[in-house]
Amino acid sequence: MTQIDRTMSLVRQAVDERISQAIAERRDEWADAGPAARELLDAAADLLGGGKRMRAVLAAIGLAATAEGARREEILSGRASAGLGAALELYQASALIHDDVIDAALTRRGLPAAHRRFAAAHQGAGWLGDAEAHGRSAAILLGDLLLSAAGSELGAALAQCPPATRPAARAAFDAMTEEVALGQYLDVRAESLPLPDEDTDHIAAGEAMEAAALAVVRRKSARYSVMRPLLIGAILGGLPPQGEAASRLAELGEATGIAFQLRDDELGVFGDPARTGKPAGDDLREGKRTVLLALAWQRCDADGRALLGSVLANAQADADEIAAAAALIEDCGARAAHEERIDEHAERARRALEALAAASPGVSASALADLASVISLLTDRRA
Repeated sequence: MTQIDRTMSLVRQAVDERISQAIAERRDEWADAGPAARELLDAAADLLGGGKRMRAVLAAIGLAATAEGARREEILSGRASAGLGAALELYQASALIHDDVIDAALTRRGLPAAHRRFAAAHQGAGWLGDAEAHGRSAAILLGDLLLSAAGSELGAALAQCPPATRPAARAAFDAMTEEVALGQYLDVRAESLPLPDEDTDHIAAGEAMEAAALAVVRRKSARYSVMRPLLIGAILGGLPPQGEAASRLAELGEATGIAFQLRDDELGVFGDPARTGKPAGDDLREGKRTVLLALAWQRCDADGRALLGSVLANAQADADEIAAAAALIEDCGARAAHEERIDEHAERARRALEALAAASPGVSASALADLASVISLLTDRRA
């Protein structure tokens, strides 16, 4: 077992146990609510049963950034790490549920999306009213419930740490949740804007599209997927929020997070559904204005842009149309250019790691090694 495998195993076990306990506590507390509580908590348990727990792992690496040996393992598997990891996982589950409602997604992690699950239950039981409306309402409420639960878990985790570290860590968590909401709206808004017409310089339009897509990536996913968990953990572990180490961690985290999301966007078009858990081409059908799309817009001809426009935000686009769009993105060189973008951000993360090692002797060799592994794990993946 490699060191990062050991780190991930310790954190995942502790976080899995804490999430299971949190759900069990609410089952006991809400037993008098009957089947309604069970329906919500069963859906939560199924969604939270999947995932790689990478935000929790990143937070734990930050929390134990200055420790080595047995003390490091104690922190990685301890109550503060488990509680902080659970808070991040609960928040992510909340965000995913709301994101799936916004996108009208069908699946999540190979299972029906929460709103589809609740709609199917309504229809199967023969209840009154519109099943789809019920599904959306129930999913929104489940997302709200998990957001509140995340706050509770965060409070419990903060209580395990020195009082001096708590305000800054709490502020960093709150900044993360606010920024994700802003990023989500940027994404929703971008999908609603009309595509450039053929009288517009397609290269300039594609470059503007790319810049806008990167703004969404930073605020909706990159920082919250990597940078914020790392910093929240590190701050809670005693690293000065305005210090050199925090600055380098932020740079490393944002660059890794951007590369991670760009890889996710590439998998959204070219990934194997059996491994990604969602149908290939869903990002195109949902109208996502990704960097990959922007690069294709810059490189293809008028017929190619017409093809992209015909499948983008078209929920009825069939498999052949999606395959044609994917082939276009490949053939025009956009996929290769996108791969270069991923490599550039991953390399920026590695340079930040080198700077962190040079400027911050208090950060342990184990933390540095784990961070190097994380950069590779998150940027070179197939699911």
